Amino acid sequence: MPRRPLFLTDRYPYHVTSRSNNKEWFYIPLEETWSIFSKSISKITTDYHVRCFAFVLMSNHFHMILETPQSNLGDVMRHFMTAISKNIQRSAQRINHVFGGRYKWSLLDSPYATAYVLKYVLRNPVRAGLVERVQDHPYSSATPNCTLPIVSGIGPLWSMVPKSTEHLIDWLNSPVRANLERQIGLGLRRPKFEFSKDNNQQKLIRELTAIYLL
Repeated sequence: MPRRPLFLTDRYPYHVTSRSNNKEWFYIPLEETWSIFSKSISKITTDYHVRCFAFVLMSNHFHMILETPQSNLGDVMRHFMTAISKNIQRSAQRINHVFGGRYKWSLLDSPYATAYVLKYVLRNPVRAGLVERVQDHPYSSATPNCTLPIVSGIGPLWSMVPKSTEHLIDWLNSPVRANLERQIGLGLRRPKFEFSKDNNQQKLIRELTAIYLL
C-alpha cells in the first residue's frame, strides 16, 4: 500500500507515533532511551521551532503531539527519527533497524480532537498497566518536574483541555472504559482524526464524549 500524502500545515497539531522494529523493546535501557528522545525533542524545538504538547515513551513505541509553525512535519520527523536511530544504534553497538517503519500521523483539527487525543496519549502507560496514575510513569511529559520543552496549548483548539495543573491531572486520571478508548485509537488511524460514521458506533461515541471530556 503506498504511503498516504503528508498534509503539511502550521494551523493544527499532529499526533505522531512509531513502533520499534518487530515490536521488540528498544535495544538499550528505557532510561537511556528516554535521554536520547529528550535530546532529540529539544533539538527539533530549537532547530525547527516545533511546539511539543505531549510526549510518552513506552517500551517499544512513542506518542507525541506537536505543532509545526513552519509547515514542515516531514523534515522534522526525518531529522527526529534519524537522530534517534543513530544514537540508539551507537549506544547498543548494533546496526539493526530501530524502528519498524515510517512514523504514522494524524491531524488534530478540532477542540474535540485535541482533548480526546491528549488524554489518550498521556493515559497510555495506565492502559498498559504500568502505573495507576499518569503522573507516575517516569517517561512521560505528565511526570512532575518533567524537563522536556513541553508547552501548553492555547486558543480555541485547546478549549476543552483543563487549564490548571491540578484539574488537568484529575481529568487525565479519570478512567474510561476500554471499548470507548478503542474508538480513539481507531480515529487516529485516519489522516485527520475522526470517528467512524458507522451508525452502530454513534451511541458509543456520544457516550465517549459525555465521559471523556468531563
